[in-house]
Amino acid sequence: MNLPAIQERFLCLSGLSPQEAQVWLGLCEEAMQELSAQVLREEESAGALLNAAAGALAFYRYTVAQSSGVESEVSAGEVRVTKSLAGMEAARRLWQEARRAVSPYLCDTEFYFKQVQS
Repeated sequence: MNLPAIQERFLCLSGLSPQEAQVWLGLCEEAMQELSAQVLREEESAGALLNAAAGALAFYRYTVAQSSGVESEVSAGEVRVTKSLAGMEAARRLWQEARRAVSPYLCDTEFYFKQVQS
């Protein structure tokens, strides 16, 4: 996996400038480490998908951090600002789609199969 490529994807998704994103780039490294630990087999063809998934995971976590709290609305005259959790839901779906795309290269941590003995 390639940390600069993951960070580039995160910047693209978040819309942050490199300076604004500086405090959030640790999320990219954490996502890279988390997915690296789940890789079943190293294949060069999986690199771009893994980088994209790690960037999407970092973006989802950034969105969760930014969206923490309740939905709210502030009005001042004709201007109304609404804080919605819809962005967090979209980020979650983006992460799930990226995870699905890279799933052939990752071990499944959400399913466990074991024989039951009587």
